[in-house]
Amino acid sequence: VKIILGVDRLAYSKGIIEKLNAYRNALIRYPELQEKVILAQILVPSRRSIPMYASLKEEIEQLVGEINGQFTLSGWVPIYYRFKNLDRKELVAHYRTAEILLVTPSKDGMNLVSKEYCASNIEENGVVIVSEFAGVAAQFQKNAILVNPYDIKGVADAIYKAYTMTPEERRFHMKKLRQSIRKINIYWWVNSFLLAAIAKRLDNFPIIEDYVPNE
Repeated sequence: VKIILGVDRLAYSKGIIEKLNAYRNALIRYPELQEKVILAQILVPSRRSIPMYASLKEEIEQLVGEINGQFTLSGWVPIYYRFKNLDRKELVAHYRTAEILLVTPSKDGMNLVSKEYCASNIEENGVVIVSEFAGVAAQFQKNAILVNPYDIKGVADAIYKAYTMTPEERRFHMKKLRQSIRKINIYWWVNSFLLAAIAKRLDNFPIIEDYVPNE
């Protein structure tokens, strides 16, 4: 069984409902995935005192229950769900265990979860599926599977593509991703911004590569 990992803060912008619907679509359209994959969805608590966020949590948990109720078989439950903050050891353990990372925000400045997953994937056997609306898409576009989180079938297809990817393909792309995060690290960003600030020109501020999501 391959583990698909999602680690998201409780927020509307994280596209968690869309992710769950895409996963259900994948199980329907690709029935061979049943009993072969598990979505481990970690939901990090946030703004629990705000009614809208409490409502979102309830909606997410209801959908998780529906999907598990629809597909659960003897010895297999399609979604493993936890609502909690993970400590560093627990988080790294989840990163190390998962074969696929699924990140589907509708809007995200960078998305460090994607980078943390790659940094933890020392066996270089993981696959990253990431929203084209995450800032990290510019850096990862050549070696991750980019998706539009609103395209439920497209995300479902990406899940199947990641599942069927050969070990050689997985290793090639993850090696490239790990090389990228080693090169473009915190020191690269600090140095780039300092040089741009000294130059006092806005157009000198760092970009990785021009990237425009598909409409």
